[in-house]
Amino acid sequence: NPGELLFTLTDPASCIFEAAPVEMVILPGVDGQFGVMPNHVPTIAELKPGVVSVQEAAGGPLTKYFVSGGFASIGEDSKLAVSTLMAAPLEELDADAIKTGLAQYQAAYEKATDDMVKSEAEIGVEVYQAMSYAISEA
Repeated sequence: NPGELLFTLTDPASCIFEAAPVEMVILPGVDGQFGVMPNHVPTIAELKPGVVSVQEAAGGPLTKYFVSGGFASIGEDSKLAVSTLMAAPLEELDADAIKTGLAQYQAAYEKATDDMVKSEAEIGVEVYQAMSYAISEA
């Protein structure tokens, strides 16, 4: 169907959407949020940690998922594939666990003496800060 966007969202553990027909998807690109609708120009985009919003039907509600970053590939056939290391419905995120995780990564960053350890801690801080922001906006 030419007016249809087929959306796939996967992480290593699961396939949340598999070539599902949707109206629109809003993605957290590294250069800012952007929307994808049918007939979008073919693109590959890097995603930062943040919220993927999916509108399954015209005028319908947005279903929101947190992703840890990743890549979006938009084909000329109106197929959108998002690959991420972690994806979860926004309502399943636990505020207390996020606070704990953020504190652990901030502490690891502060005491890191090795560049690799410091970089890994910095990534953890970025992901947990994005999760914290996502649930505060929900």
